[in-house]
Amino acid sequence: MFKLKTLINKELKRFFTDRRMLSTLLLPGVFIYILYTVIGNVGASVGEVDDSYIYQVSVVNFPEELSFIHDQFESPLDVQFLTSENDDRIQDVEERTLDLYIVFEADFYANMVAYDIASGLPAPHVEIFYNSAAEESGAIYQYYTGMLNAFERQISNKFDINRSVEVSYNQATAADFSRQFVTGLVPFLLMIFLFSGSQAIAVESIAGEKERNTMGTLLATPTSRSQIALGKIIALSITALVSASSSFLGVMLSLPQLVGDDSFTLAIYGLETYLLLFVIIVTTVLIFVVLLSLISAYAKSIKEAATLAAPLMIVIYLVGVTSLFGTSQTNLWFYLIPIYNSVQSLTAVFDLSISIPQLTFTILSNLTLLGIGVYLLTLAFDSEKMMFNK
Repeated sequence: MFKLKTLINKELKRFFTDRRMLSTLLLPGVFIYILYTVIGNVGASVGEVDDSYIYQVSVVNFPEELSFIHDQFESPLDVQFLTSENDDRIQDVEERTLDLYIVFEADFYANMVAYDIASGLPAPHVEIFYNSAAEESGAIYQYYTGMLNAFERQISNKFDINRSVEVSYNQATAADFSRQFVTGLVPFLLMIFLFSGSQAIAVESIAGEKERNTMGTLLATPTSRSQIALGKIIALSITALVSASSSFLGVMLSLPQLVGDDSFTLAIYGLETYLLLFVIIVTTVLIFVVLLSLISAYAKSIKEAATLAAPLMIVIYLVGVTSLFGTSQTNLWFYLIPIYNSVQSLTAVFDLSISIPQLTFTILSNLTLLGIGVYLLTLAFDSEKMMFNK
């Protein structure tokens, strides 16, 4: 029993007196708390419509008795009142230039008041055309149907909303649904693939040189330390990019089978989309490689490097989850945050909504962090204490 107690005390002392191991034990929980808090706050704002947005609505045969619906709407509202139906408005909803197109049947309010449920005749009808792929359209549709349903309950079911099963009131197209699916899932998967591919090789690169006792030979060459650092990063990035590209192609090619819907299509993305993706992916891989290389340079062994990389992996995966919210940030300052900016830019690219300022901020931020990382790695190569585990 004494020997067992001694062994346990020895192991516990090793864990809780070693600052590296202690940080490995405690940091994941700290990171999870901080990131879930941040993601929760960000997620609460993502998907919300800007308060200054002016909703565009066209209404046919609108009864004045229902004007309270518009009066109680708290956001800016631009309503166009029409006296006859116009099918072009349905096309406008599909193209997102109009948020809602509502058609009341002629003399709706009088017919509703006179309607007798026991007659067996169809109730007065309201048709509401919307686009679920557009946040603004979905928001005003939920408000409008909620108000009408509440009014309908007060008067004992005297009219119907979107009664016809032969009419498609949701103007979101197959391309819209495909874009929503890809936008929500693929950026998250890409972050996993990019980081996993980088981790598999970058962690071993420098720590492995230390274990094999070949670091001294490398540093003894006439090559400058900054060139060694940059060379390591470029070579590792190319290798990681090949690994991630293979995984990415596999996912994209299998998406139609994964979705299981014949309407799913990737034809909505052209050459420009894939070029933008390539630029973002390359700068993101460079960030991952330089961070993992710094960890590898600090660690005394491959095993320790892998352990120290675990908290970073948690950070990457949790930040990647933000793509599941399905929409990208509109605030440009968020695109200065490394890693998070890559997720948001990938989301915006897949959503076909990326802007030049967003892309510029992301690339400049990532390249700045890359420059800082190369400088720190150069300092690490200059440190005998780090390179030779002294």
